[in-house]
Amino acid sequence: MNRFCFVLIGSICWIQCQTPEESVLGTFALDAEVGCTDCVELGPQTMRFDEDAPEGLLGGYRFEFGEDSYHQGHYEFVYLETSNILVLYPEIASIEYSGLVGTTLQSEYRVGQNAIRERCNGLLDCVWRREDG
Repeated sequence: MNRFCFVLIGSICWIQCQTPEESVLGTFALDAEVGCTDCVELGPQTMRFDEDAPEGLLGGYRFEFGEDSYHQGHYEFVYLETSNILVLYPEIASIEYSGLVGTTLQSEYRVGQNAIRERCNGLLDCVWRREDG
């Protein structure tokens, strides 16, 4: 029994202590049941973040929208006094998002253990839930 409690407490502490860099890794799918209508119309259906990165950046990302639309590139977290910002650097995109290539996108995503959230109006959030793990 003592060993079970130790493992349980250790697991909870590990999950609670993940950094944003660790929490963002994986694939997240849009939860179309929550948030405002703009989430489904404008937001990516899936977000994928991995650790494959050139020096100085955290990893690669790919955002997939409907009908084979996407943009992908690399990302990093920028830390400010009271928050952190997920910054995207699109490098490849479908024709619909080709204007983003070579730009820098500062997101307002809040990265949690099992979800990524973005405010879509004063009260609601768009939510992408972790698909893996």
